[in-house]
Amino acid sequence: MKPSAIVFRKRILPWSETFIAAQSGAMTRYTPVLVGYSRDPSGAAYLVGRPQLLLDEHSWFPALEKFLLKSAGRAPSRWLRAIAETKPAVLHAHFGSSALPASRIAKALGIPLVVTYHGMDITVRAKTEAEAERRRRAFAAADRVIAVSQFIADALRAAGCPDEKITLHYIGVDTQKFTPATTPRSAADVLFVGRLVEKKGVIHLVRAMAAVRKVVPDATLTIAGDGPLREGLAREAEALKVPATFLGVQTPEQVQQLMRRAAVLAGPSVADNRGNAEGLPITFLEAQASGLPLVVSTSGGTGEGVVHGTTGFLFAPGDEEALAQHLTALLGDSALRARMSEAARGHMVEHFDLRSQTAKLEAVYAGLTANDSRRGEL
Repeated sequence: MKPSAIVFRKRILPWSETFIAAQSGAMTRYTPVLVGYSRDPSGAAYLVGRPQLLLDEHSWFPALEKFLLKSAGRAPSRWLRAIAETKPAVLHAHFGSSALPASRIAKALGIPLVVTYHGMDITVRAKTEAEAERRRRAFAAADRVIAVSQFIADALRAAGCPDEKITLHYIGVDTQKFTPATTPRSAADVLFVGRLVEKKGVIHLVRAMAAVRKVVPDATLTIAGDGPLREGLAREAEALKVPATFLGVQTPEQVQQLMRRAAVLAGPSVADNRGNAEGLPITFLEAQASGLPLVVSTSGGTGEGVVHGTTGFLFAPGDEEALAQHLTALLGDSALRARMSEAARGHMVEHFDLRSQTAKLEAVYAGLTANDSRRGEL
């Protein structure tokens, strides 16, 4: 029987966190068990048939026990026993905000703790010394700290994480699921996928599209996602006479089909006023695996999965002129799109395949557990 790897997230599992479901589902050396406080119905479809252990379902007083876990470090005994029955070898928490409660569970179980930092959990500046101290405590509690990009690794070091604990690990993309279409693509549709918030920089894309249409009059914009900026973006698109279709939140299957139809995917990310910047959006990897060329900014770690001039184009955050020029170049040259499509697909298969990357993650687990002697009795 394989040991289990506890995958901890406070809510199991938001719709936007398909990468956690995908990574855990690709494990072969460990049986993933999703552990959290409560269930998030928006992501339930990703986890059908997966073992899940929720505090809400293993406690008579979940709110009180959650409070005691966070404030006093006392892990709920009934929940712990259920987790222990899975024979866990390691606990892997996603996002820095989960690190301290996860560390208390890992300590009670006597197993090593791995924490993955994804983006705003480390790029947003600590507002107070108390917050900075919580980060340092989280670093101290973790046996291994995983950064999803070099940008995130640098942010972790700057925040005081010991360099010897940091491992750069790209999550990867399912290259067997995300594949190019067998039918012709649009020659003029630009696709954006993501939340409609400041750091996604969609306002720059809408404005750039106005310039693109002066050269490519039939260019259109499809926006898959939702957020607080949707109404303002729609007004801007209307004012600039940019034909933009706002689809709202799409299922992973719908996003996959959009990627197979579009001509190019745009990622105009910027750092917001809190310093929040991208780690490395999985969307960009999925698009390339689907044979979709990219035009993305170099904000945060966004450019780390792109080979400029080969799998797509990179530009400085907020540079609407450069964004428009790159989009125009791709929309106006079908041969260029074809070359980049093939190169993007090959780049993902060789360097970012989910199964290969998850095998590397499981090797990290194995390295931590091989000589671990902390396991105790509950």
